[in-house]
Order: sequence, then C-alpha cells, then structure tokens
Amino acid sequence: MSDLMSSLPEHDQHGLLVARGFGEAFSCLWVEQDNLDELARLLRLEPRSRHDRLLAEEVPTMTDPSTYLDEKKSIWIGSHSPGWSIVISTLEPRTTGFLVKTGNRLLTIGWLWEIHGLHDLNFFRDGDLVEAIPSFPSGELDPGPELEPFSLGLPREGDEETGEEKLAHAFLTIVGRMTGRFIDDDWFLIPGRTYNHRISEADA
Repeated sequence: MSDLMSSLPEHDQHGLLVARGFGEAFSCLWVEQDNLDELARLLRLEPRSRHDRLLAEEVPTMTDPSTYLDEKKSIWIGSHSPGWSIVISTLEPRTTGFLVKTGNRLLTIGWLWEIHGLHDLNFFRDGDLVEAIPSFPSGELDPGPELEPFSLGLPREGDEETGEEKLAHAFLTIVGRMTGRFIDDDWFLIPGRTYNHRISEADA
C-alpha cells in the first residue's frame, strides 16, 4: 500500500479525460461495490434501458457537442478495480444520494467548467461526508487528515493560470491511489453498461 500511496500515474489524469472529450463536463463516482447489478439497483436505474458496451463506446455519446448537457441522460457503470466500481456521466446522477446511504465508501469528482468549474473532491463513508478537499480556483491542494496520506508528493501551491486543471489531476491521482487504479488508455476499454432512464418516484 505504501508504494501505491506515493506512486504517480503515467498520464496527466485530467488531460487524458479532456483528450477523450470530457473537457467541458465530467462526473464520476467511485463506489466500493463489486456487483454491478446491485449498483444499478442502488442508483435506481431502469433495467429495460440497459445496453452493454465498453466505456470507449459510450464516451462519444456522452461528449457529443451537438446535444445540450441537460439532455444527456445516459449513465455508464463498470468495474474500476477489485472492490470498486465507477459511475460516469456528464452531469452528476440525481440518484447519488441513494448510494451515500448504503454505507459503502464513495468518492466523487466532477467539473462543469463554464458554470461551476471544478467541484470539490468528496469522500463519503458509512453514509457520512468524511472529508471534502476544496476546489480552490487558484489550485491549492489542501487535504484533511483522511486524504492526506493519499496526497504525498503532490504539489500544494496554486497557479493562477492552470490551477484548476492541476488540482483536477491531483484529485484524480488521490482517487487512483485510494482505489488502486489510475486512469490510462486501458481504463476506457472497461466493459460495462449504459442506462438511459432512472426508475421514477412513482414506480419506486
């Protein structure tokens, strides 16, 4: 574990996501859950809308610039590393709250550059928000005691020019250390499934 907690990814984590089309908007949840069927149930996703596909196959739909962000309804879920799954969309799933209540560990990262910029890195455990690293616009990295061990060796100072981008890379590096896997080209070849609809409150 000590080697992983001080290791660095081969690729700039934010830059790799931008190169794949997530430059404008990105939302990802890392969930301590291996069972994708159970994860879909916790997210209240409609089983009849499921389509099995690689992440790379779904990314063009999620990042299509001809579709307005609030019209992009798909959520992609897949296995990230042993013990961890991921939930990806361009907007934060409205069902995130159901996951928080399960008691699993949960990490969230996202950005919506033109409106909110980079979001805080949030860490939940046992249904509670344990720690949030602030998304300072100038990019200072200021972890609390829970995430400090996963922040070793990362730059702490800000940068007025590229602060948020550097901080996004730092956030993703922390998550990679914690979950045991960084983002790389193979990450986009993860098998998973896309859901286009949630179960409505009336049907729940």
